[in-house]
Amino acid sequence: MMRSLLSHHEIAILFLLLDAPNQVPPGDPDAIALQEASLVEIVPTAFDEGGFRLTPAGAELLRRLGMTAG
Repeated sequence: MMRSLLSHHEIAILFLLLDAPNQVPPGDPDAIALQEASLVEIVPTAFDEGGFRLTPAGAELLRRLGMTAG
C-alpha cells in the first residue's frame, strides 16, 4: 500500500520541529496528521499539554531530504 504524500504544511511542521519544537502548538492539525503517520509524537510534560517531537521515522525522512547530518 502506498502512503499518501505529505502536504507542504506538514513538511514545514517537520522542519519546525527539527529547529524549534516549542513553536508547534499541541492542537496543530498538520502536526496531528504527522502523528497519525508516525512521524511525530506527543511528549507529555508535568506543566502543560506537552508538545511534539520527531519520531525516528520523522528524523529519517528529514535526513533523506538532506535536512540533518548523518
